[in-house]
Amino acid sequence: MNRLPKHVTLKHLNAFVAVAQESSFTHAATRLFQTQSSVTSLIRQLEEALATQLFARTSRRVLLTAAGEAFLPRVMRLLADFDGVIEDVVRFGAMERGRVGVAAAPSAITQIIAPAAAAFSAQYPGVRLYLSDDNSGRIQRKVSAREVDFGLTSRWADAPDLRFDALMEDRFGVLYREDDPDLRPGRDGAMRWSDLAQRKLVGVVDETGIMALLRARADLPVEAAAPFYEASSTTSQAALVKAGLGVALLPALAAQRVLEPGLAYALLARPTVVRTVCIIRHKEYPLSPAAQALIGAIHGYLRAAKLPAGCKRLPTKAEA
Repeated sequence: MNRLPKHVTLKHLNAFVAVAQESSFTHAATRLFQTQSSVTSLIRQLEEALATQLFARTSRRVLLTAAGEAFLPRVMRLLADFDGVIEDVVRFGAMERGRVGVAAAPSAITQIIAPAAAAFSAQYPGVRLYLSDDNSGRIQRKVSAREVDFGLTSRWADAPDLRFDALMEDRFGVLYREDDPDLRPGRDGAMRWSDLAQRKLVGVVDETGIMALLRARADLPVEAAAPFYEASSTTSQAALVKAGLGVALLPALAAQRVLEPGLAYALLARPTVVRTVCIIRHKEYPLSPAAQALIGAIHGYLRAAKLPAGCKRLPTKAEA
């Protein structure tokens, strides 16, 4: 059975390397800013702990024994690894390196995270970013499983292990073909729900914050929660609308991402529907300094950005 020596510390190992490289207790003590007697004591303690003689002392020099020669390169690698680990942690804390993972709705990545990340990366060029676009249900699961540092989307379902920090409000409107002769916003620029009567709606599949919000509203037309067509993403929704299959109910932020020639968008009048876009984080695990800094960059971007009509930044707790 192997018996590990007790009481061997980094101080002992550093003293061993210094004496081995200097071939002198006196020179090693000067290098380590210690007295010769303290270095001699450290080497004696190390040899006793290892039950092995590491140095052969002569009247003129201190030489490594065969055991010492075999021990030296491994100790130097160990100390180098230790120094590297400490340096990595220090750089991580100072945000000279690191990684931030974010799962977000596609519109949040395009309209918020990407422009905010430009300023963040300029300030912290050594920090890598990982962005994953997904629907609200999977985003919440990724944050719960700690696959990402935080999420950015609307709430899909209550989750006791997650914290939802409101970031902005995003009002719903209708995406339609620009050449539709029967759909025109009113003088206030808004579309009426009655204008959508007899229109087939193009929705998105389950587990999106969009559908969860529409289905929770009993005051909306029943078609809003049960669209005739379903698509896997807002991009697919827009393609079906452009093809003339129907109209789509979308938040303003999401609509801005898919608007293209041939399509138009108008906010919906009362009853208004507003989704709250949140920073979603785990309650039990603190964010890394880099993740906190990226969230700060997102808030900073939103304070200065010109948001689409229907979008409004919400104050942070510190601002409230």
